[in-house]
Amino acid sequence: MFRKIRASLFPKKDLVHTPTPTVDDFKIPLVPDRYHLKDVGKTKQGNGFWVTTQLSVKDGTRTDYVAAYIFDTKGNLISSEVSVLSAHDAYSRKKVGEAIDKVKAKIDAVTIEPIRVRPFSVSYFGETFGLVMREEHEGYTINTVDDILVDALPGYTLMFYPPWQTCNYDT
Repeated sequence: MFRKIRASLFPKKDLVHTPTPTVDDFKIPLVPDRYHLKDVGKTKQGNGFWVTTQLSVKDGTRTDYVAAYIFDTKGNLISSEVSVLSAHDAYSRKKVGEAIDKVKAKIDAVTIEPIRVRPFSVSYFGETFGLVMREEHEGYTINTVDDILVDALPGYTLMFYPPWQTCNYDT
């Protein structure tokens, strides 16, 4: 009897192995959640998007941004837009939500769903924005995708880590 129940709960088609990507075809899974990846999905045109907030601290002053990234169907960045919200604490959560909604309307964001993207970086306001692989340093080398760590810049607000078949990040 146990076997019949187990077979019905775990059909063989669900046990498909997902191959581990190589460094050359590496993509970061962005899966919508209730916390830091709320605004991830597809545009009306079928491209992937990620709208997020970022921060930067220069000379003791924190500046907050809204960043929008658009990706082609292969996960390559095809366009981006970053705007300054203001110095931190000079706005409300409502204003942040309104700024994000405005950007999502502008880019024709229509569905919230998982996407996979390649690491990327762009420059705005003298800062590097994007999902950037940590550089090899102090004897640390990237031999396989399991060695890769990816930071959301400029504020190092999220760090993505393996296994890359799922969306794993720390804040």
